[in-house]
Amino acid sequence: MSLLYNGGHDIPAGSEPPLMLVLEAVIPVVLVALLGFGARQSGVLTVNETDAIEKISLWYLLPCLLFVGTATASFPTPMNWQFLGMFYLVVLFVYATGMALGRILFSMTLLQLSVFGMGGAYANVTVLGIPVILQVLGQDAFIPMLVVIAIHNLVLFSVGTVLAEIPQNQHFNPCMRLYGIARDVVTNPVSGSLLAGAVFNFSGLTLFGPLQATLELLGWAAIPGALLGLGAAMHRYRIKGELKTTFTMVAIKLLLLPLMMWTGMSLGGFSGLWADTAVLVSAMPVGISVYVFSRRYQCCEAVAASAIVLSSLLGTISISAIAWLLVR
Repeated sequence: MSLLYNGGHDIPAGSEPPLMLVLEAVIPVVLVALLGFGARQSGVLTVNETDAIEKISLWYLLPCLLFVGTATASFPTPMNWQFLGMFYLVVLFVYATGMALGRILFSMTLLQLSVFGMGGAYANVTVLGIPVILQVLGQDAFIPMLVVIAIHNLVLFSVGTVLAEIPQNQHFNPCMRLYGIARDVVTNPVSGSLLAGAVFNFSGLTLFGPLQATLELLGWAAIPGALLGLGAAMHRYRIKGELKTTFTMVAIKLLLLPLMMWTGMSLGGFSGLWADTAVLVSAMPVGISVYVFSRRYQCCEAVAASAIVLSSLLGTISISAIAWLLVR
């Protein structure tokens, strides 16, 4: 796929950009997260202070970045719905494949499979995906990222919740449960800000200048703040428990999902920036929301927590390699 966007300068495909260019995009992201981890590990940040950084990033900084980005973006006309459909077709295929492997290899129950499958398909799109992809592909990748992120939680949490609820509740009402998920998506600061920005954008309205400047000022702090919070939060997770299961989940997430995404985009005729963005999004580590989901159902918590840490560590290598392959 075609271009590496580095600091606003396009490097044409075929010019063999050195691996160092990719590393220069990825390493700063990793170092900021490591700074957060080191601050928490050394005691500079307490548990309460770590929670505060996470909450400020999640409830204020990231929503400002996403809202103003969506509200002022120039979306393609007509919208590329085929791209979105292919992206989530691949994601759900990998979710199902993960469930099949969990059943065959580990004899998991349906409840366990709902968590295991989600772990292989749910990427850390917002906190880690945004800074990495913008560093590697540039600002033009923001729009395809927004298109993907907007319904990320809705799709995966809907599937996971239905699968998890069926064995536990004989009187399970999928319509009511999906209504609750949709309500959560709207009230979630990340997805809610994206939806609000999209509504504002398509309404044809223009942001009041000082308000836009204020939102942009807060948005500039979103990426470093979120990365510091992510690194500090990693201190609470540990690699322990069923390591074979954990490594399998991580392999599905870091290897199978990006490979299937590249295959799906190629078969679907997608190329260039949008396809590159889809592949890099899919290459992100296991999202922290998988652990939240496992806690909700009190199932596979140790596996989910271990997979988040392990995939974040190994993801530095795999993301760099995939980014380099995309721009060769």
